[in-house]
Amino acid sequence: MGRTKRIYYNNAVYHISIRGNNKQMILKEEEDKIEFLKTLSKFKERFKFKLFGFVIMDNHAHLAIETNDSINISKIMQAVTLSYSQKFRHKYNYTGYVWQGRFKSNVIETDGYILGCLNYIHNNPVRAKIADNAKDYPWSSYHFYNGNTKPLDEFVQIDKFTS
Repeated sequence: MGRTKRIYYNNAVYHISIRGNNKQMILKEEEDKIEFLKTLSKFKERFKFKLFGFVIMDNHAHLAIETNDSINISKIMQAVTLSYSQKFRHKYNYTGYVWQGRFKSNVIETDGYILGCLNYIHNNPVRAKIADNAKDYPWSSYHFYNGNTKPLDEFVQIDKFTS
């Protein structure tokens, strides 16, 4: 039985999650996380999508992305994951799958849902017991919403969501 075909919506906001194959650590070093942000930024500029939020953990990442009329979420994520995979394979002399299956995506339909989603994304390190508070974890967009963008703004820009 084949996988379910993804339904695309123009100008939709999505909560995306991607995980390392077999939950392996693929974003384990600071350099890896920076490279992922640079990759995300490169395609954000190329495809003109909006990035409302993110968190980068050692073995997975969550993103809140709004598409536009000219690109769908699968093309965006294909470009980001393929590009990062090539860099990861080269750096670690790795063969095989980097990402575990397809990325997961949920359409965010209301302002309340996106605010809840951003809260979920930003508190992921707290739930994982990596940080006591979202503000203590450096690899998320939490800091963009609180006016402290350094040093991540060197690598990616957030389109702050306002309801």
